[in-house]
Amino acid sequence: MVSRPTLGSTASLGYRVARGLYGRWRRMSGPERQRLEVLADDVKERALELRGTPDPARAGRDLEHASERLADAMVRSADADPEVSDADVEQLRGDLARELERLATADVSASRGRAQSRVKR
Repeated sequence: MVSRPTLGSTASLGYRVARGLYGRWRRMSGPERQRLEVLADDVKERALELRGTPDPARAGRDLEHASERLADAMVRSADADPEVSDADVEQLRGDLARELERLATADVSASRGRAQSRVKR
């Protein structure tokens, strides 16, 4: 029986963040959703690649960068929409920044854990 690789905690968090961003994108208005479709599809593809890659660290970084690009575009889109209040734009910016910060913090923690385990050997 061949064992399937499991996602590490950082990769799993990256996958969840990507899923949340993709869900937010799907709830956007039609024209804005179409405009950001390429970025959303990139996030989706990179999240799917994360599950089967032989290099999860690189795939995780690629997913993180794609997620950052989508989040940035979503904030800019909301900021340009006259029907979205400044308070709502700031709320979105804060929510997305917190999600991405969780991902970055988890990545740093995982890196420190790997470095510490190498020192203990």
